[in-house]
Amino acid sequence: MGNSIWKKDNDIYKLNTLTEADIKKAEDIFKIKLPKAYVNILKVQNGGEIIYNAFPILDNDFFSEAFIEVEYIYGIGKNPGILDSQYLLNEWEIPDGFILFNGDGHTWLAFDYRNVSSEPPIVYVNNDKETKVIKIANSFNEFSENLFTVEYEVVEDKEFHKPEYTKETFERLIEQDNVDELLDAISYLSQMESDIEWLGNGLLKLANHPDIKIRNQIANSVWNFLTYQLDDETLHSFIDIFKMDTDSGVQGYAEMIIEKINYSIDDLKRDIKRCIENGGYMVVSFIFQKNVYHIYQENKLKLEGPNNTQIFDSAEELIEHAILDGIPLQEMWCNVKTL
Repeated sequence: MGNSIWKKDNDIYKLNTLTEADIKKAEDIFKIKLPKAYVNILKVQNGGEIIYNAFPILDNDFFSEAFIEVEYIYGIGKNPGILDSQYLLNEWEIPDGFILFNGDGHTWLAFDYRNVSSEPPIVYVNNDKETKVIKIANSFNEFSENLFTVEYEVVEDKEFHKPEYTKETFERLIEQDNVDELLDAISYLSQMESDIEWLGNGLLKLANHPDIKIRNQIANSVWNFLTYQLDDETLHSFIDIFKMDTDSGVQGYAEMIIEKINYSIDDLKRDIKRCIENGGYMVVSFIFQKNVYHIYQENKLKLEGPNNTQIFDSAEELIEHAILDGIPLQEMWCNVKTL
């Protein structure tokens, strides 16, 4: 494919120009040989959005479409890049042996090195409920040669406005049981509504809804946006409901909410060490006194806040010596809210 695969515009997936040292570093970390066809396109551009958007899927009942969307390919590097793979495998509980080069959390495209050390097959990994691995190409060369463009119908002359939902419209949608509109309203209000007590009570009414999409949207919204805004009684009511749900995905959100609110200084130390060992990037983000902080590994361990960045050589040093607003990290950790 050569020069033809990459879009010309800059994008978040495009990394610094690839060097031979970068290639060697990646192969040493993974203890494998990267596919020649993959390395060749990265020498033109180190990752990025591509001019195609799909890979064909034939004769497989697992997929609802005849293709998989592929709009970008990771380069060699981090944030995002294939060197994030081990961290992502741990984060999403995917078995070892895969190097991820495209994906969003529940679905990934990966080099499958479980049984080979060079020229691996390409697989689709779905871990929405349990990890399922499907081989889609014998090699990266075969994969890249079969990429194509799906033309989507564009409705012209109609300006799209995402609706803004009020308390009145939300309560009317509950009475009408309009599932599609409710899904949008739940997502919108979870991020925009200031009356959290009212919102919490409204979502509790829907938490046992017969439609799994509604229950899943509520569980995701509580975990993602509302964990630290709801009062303890309401939050634990949600947790109890999610635990009793018949869907394993909703049950999983109960566990994730509990993990978030119980995230301890020992958990932080564990995750920092795991990130360093696996060459990961972001470890954890948290809020303290309305300020957002990020801890990540980039050559050295860094704690980045709104006004400065503190640098440390180890997890132990960060835990013992980090200071936030004049307070040692260990002393104030019980007051932080992990994101």
